[in-house]
Amino acid sequence: MYLKHIHARNYRAFGDGTSAPALDWELNPGLNILVGENDAGKTGIIDSIRQVLLTTSYEPIRLFEQDFHIHGGDRAHTLTIEATLCGLNPDQEASVLEWLTLEKDGSCSLVLHLEARYHPPQATKRARVDTIVRTGANGTGPEVGYAVRELVRATYLKPLRDAEAELRPGRQSRLSQILGAHNHISGQEVNDFDKTSPNEIPERLVGLMAFAQHHLGEHVVVKSVEKDINDNYLSQFAFFGDNIQSRIRIAPDLALTPILEKFELSLLPRAHIHPDARCARGLGYNNALFMATELVLLRDGEELALLLVEEPEAHLHPQLQERVMDLLKEHSRESQDEKRVQVILTTHSPSLVSTARIEDMTLVHKAQTFPLAAGKTSLKRTDYSFLRRFIDATKANLFFARGVMMVEGPAEAILLPALAEMCGRSLSKHGVSIVNVGHTGLYHYARILQREGGGPDIPIPVVCLTDRDIVPDVAQSYVDKPAKGQRFDSDYSGPEMAAVVQSKKERAEGGKTIVCVSDRWTFEYDLALYGCAELMHLAITLAVKAKSRDERLDETDEIATLAAAKLSWAELQTAGHAPDALAAIIYRPLKVNEASKAIAAQYAAHLVSTGEYGKDDDLFDKLPPYLQAALAHLTSASSAKSMAAPVSTAGVVVPPVQNASPAATSVPVQPAPVHPATLQASGAAAAAGTQGDGK
Repeated sequence: MYLKHIHARNYRAFGDGTSAPALDWELNPGLNILVGENDAGKTGIIDSIRQVLLTTSYEPIRLFEQDFHIHGGDRAHTLTIEATLCGLNPDQEASVLEWLTLEKDGSCSLVLHLEARYHPPQATKRARVDTIVRTGANGTGPEVGYAVRELVRATYLKPLRDAEAELRPGRQSRLSQILGAHNHISGQEVNDFDKTSPNEIPERLVGLMAFAQHHLGEHVVVKSVEKDINDNYLSQFAFFGDNIQSRIRIAPDLALTPILEKFELSLLPRAHIHPDARCARGLGYNNALFMATELVLLRDGEELALLLVEEPEAHLHPQLQERVMDLLKEHSRESQDEKRVQVILTTHSPSLVSTARIEDMTLVHKAQTFPLAAGKTSLKRTDYSFLRRFIDATKANLFFARGVMMVEGPAEAILLPALAEMCGRSLSKHGVSIVNVGHTGLYHYARILQREGGGPDIPIPVVCLTDRDIVPDVAQSYVDKPAKGQRFDSDYSGPEMAAVVQSKKERAEGGKTIVCVSDRWTFEYDLALYGCAELMHLAITLAVKAKSRDERLDETDEIATLAAAKLSWAELQTAGHAPDALAAIIYRPLKVNEASKAIAAQYAAHLVSTGEYGKDDDLFDKLPPYLQAALAHLTSASSAKSMAAPVSTAGVVVPPVQNASPAATSVPVQPAPVHPATLQASGAAAAAGTQGDGK
């Protein structure tokens, strides 16, 4: 038996389907992972399931005024939650026969329909919420009975759980419930201790407790204390004819439940510590122990094997998160005969998500659910297999973003956040994640947030940045022409060049996803061409020097190199180069592998953050049009920006008029030192070994 469908109207963030979307989520029989940013509705989904099914911990779950959806200033007065459970085995069907619903295909399902009504406070009455749970679609069946309630309870692990406390002894402890539900517990309530043969060890739990109690009671210390209390103290309180006596016992009630409530589960000490020593272990491993214990009960019981886990990553380091996910995947993929456990979890951990299958994920965004299973997205089968192999924690953060920019190399990933920040379009403030997918991975990732078939688009803007990769004729001096095929601007007619760009767009665009193709050649070349020539010249010169030393430049070298770069920039300005020729000269060291693109991007990011190369609209207008379009799609500025449209001549895009002169690209600055720690620390991992034309 598993939860197949959950539907909710007017519950918290979920509306009635008109003013706001209702909850309408179809689940997998195995693993279901809810991903998305905070306050998207993930906990609301978990709590809606808890409301209608209740939980194995028997904690009270009540509805309050704030659980009723509010739109504008109007609060709904009724809400409904409906859960459909399928796959019941014959024994389960027999136990709840009168509550079953016959489906069109002849199968039987168990539909639970909760309806609640909110009554506002009145002059003489307090506010109250009336709730009733019936069976059948829309609650047309009889009210839920005890047999149904005990069959469908879900196991719930709180997000801020105290795993150690949950496994301590105590009344109604979770461990006592788990032990009491074990397959081998039958018969353990029998007291098989024989007082006439006190040295014979019983086989049953209650008998073992009676055995221990008998022998401890005969111990000299226990008998001495017991006698002292009775003879010297209690006897002084007794009236004539009364007999007040005490006794010391382990368990006053030799019944199974009180005995089970005395058990405690804990981790053994580390290897070098005696196993009987009392030793506290970390929160992370105690959480893992608690989850493992709950899985034991879920697999061995006859009830609904449904585990609700909020933030399983709590207190776990990334490697342990991966082990926990492996365990959950293993138990959720068992066949029905092996008692598969259905798992529904919420997470904010890219590390956890990176180890899961995308098909098992559901993106929750603004109270809407978007399953990412095959057939629900525009991803192809080959895309799923590719992403399963190559998605990692740095890429998995796209599932928690308000906007996504996919780039093909570390240079864009390093420099674009700094450019956007100085343009007044901070990516972090807009919740935008930059995902470096590599040169071959762009089109595998691009369709991940595009929907297939009907239904609304995922309202998360996505930009795919890619290079046009058609070499300007002015770069022929250091770029070889291939033996066959086209490579340079002059090899293409206007329509052919437009077709190259259009084909790149058509491969990935759809929904809220757009493809921004570089206007002329590459990311760095276009920056140099359209208004950031001085910035790129200085950054690339520093990167050339760093590569020649094969080590990080110290502060003295950086100051000297930067001063020399400014002198050479002045010479370039007076040489009278056309803008495209100037950009080709600046870009050459990157193309011929004299400098690393990633290191150059680090230097450029620091230089632009000084504000000496433009700010806000001034800097935004210097960016290539394709970068302007990308930032405009993902962010908004405090003031309206008039994006300069490129001028097209015979299919070749050239810079706007204000950037046509080399002098126009210059922003006079004073030589300033570039702090080495800032330059080398950020993006060092991405920069390692990334040089030349490789992204």
